Amino acid sequence: MTQNVNRSIFLLFSALILVSCRSPKPVLSEEKVKTTTIKETLHDTIFKIEKDSSSFRALLECQNGKVVFKNVTQVEPGRSLKSPKVRLENNKLIVDCELKKQELYAFWKSQQVKDVEVKTISTTKFVNQLTFWQKVQIWLGRILLLVLMYYISRPILKFYRLL
Repeated sequence: MTQNVNRSIFLLFSALILVSCRSPKPVLSEEKVKTTTIKETLHDTIFKIEKDSSSFRALLECQNGKVVFKNVTQVEPGRSLKSPKVRLENNKLIVDCELKKQELYAFWKSQQVKDVEVKTISTTKFVNQLTFWQKVQIWLGRILLLVLMYYISRPILKFYRLL
């Protein structure tokens, strides 16, 4: 029975010694920064409209002191101009050319969306790390401590068994 107690105490101490001293693992920390940039640009343009003309030609003559059209020889509308309206009133020539209203200005907006994600990973560095020889000395010290505890506890246990 006492041998089982000795073994269990020895196993308990050895497990405590093995678990208690571990080297710390480096800590990784990750940081993400997401930036969205929207650039909006306003564009405009000018439409060029080529020149346009319409024409009217006629022969005139005088009758009783008043000017009248003798013969209309040519009436031509333009691309966007209508044929001219020609009138004779009180020996005056009146010519009307009409053009419809035109919108010549245009603009539009364009957007450029740019997503940038910056990922920063940093590790914790340990400055005072043990060398291989220092680790060997620690392990040899632990083994020596276990052996000493075994030899110290053995006479104590024998003493209590005798009582």
